[in-house]
Amino acid sequence: MKGILNLLAKAKLVELSDDERPAVPAPPAASVAAPSEAVAQRPAELAAAPLPAAGDLPSLAEACADVESESFADIFAGAAIPPSPYPAEKLLRLLDGLRAMDAVTRKAAVLAMDAADDNWQIDDCLRDAELKIAALEEHKSRLAAQMESRERQSAGIVEQIRLTLDEATAAIRQQISELEQLREREVTRAAQETTSVEAGLRAARESVARETRRIDGEIERLREIPNSFRPPAAGQ
Repeated sequence: MKGILNLLAKAKLVELSDDERPAVPAPPAASVAAPSEAVAQRPAELAAAPLPAAGDLPSLAEACADVESESFADIFAGAAIPPSPYPAEKLLRLLDGLRAMDAVTRKAAVLAMDAADDNWQIDDCLRDAELKIAALEEHKSRLAAQMESRERQSAGIVEQIRLTLDEATAAIRQQISELEQLREREVTRAAQETTSVEAGLRAARESVARETRRIDGEIERLREIPNSFRPPAAGQ
């Protein structure tokens, strides 16, 4: 009788009470997780930690001036060499003009010029030459000290570069390790989600198959009524 009432209710010929309505089957236990929920559970940030910033390394081009730009005149002026009545450079030009002579003759010629001219003495040239030699030796020592300082500075800069590279390399390796671990976790999570989805799909198929069999059984059971009581068609 209840089956008949259900058929009449489906045809909207009668109104069923709460007790007469068929029970709605509960959803399967293994429900399929929504993809959006699975994605929401993933890490929000995959960015690695920033690399250590390289320090401000001094520039050798700025730290070391051009040592070849200073003239001899500037070097001698810096050494406060007094003016000479007959500078050494003037005697050198004279000697260059006498290069055709041998050394003994050239010396004798210079001494003769010295004796003939009261405006200068060979001692003036000797004193000027010795002062300028001392000034150049001192300048050369300063250049050697500057070079030693530059070498120490260069070694310090190279060491800073090496340390910065080591720190950056260590940070990159750490980031690679963390990203590999994160990738493994994501692979595991994806496998679990895939298994859950497939299990839910299997459960849904089994549930639909059971319900289909139940409905088919009820249809066969109900067909007994029309098969038994429907009047034969006219002309049969």
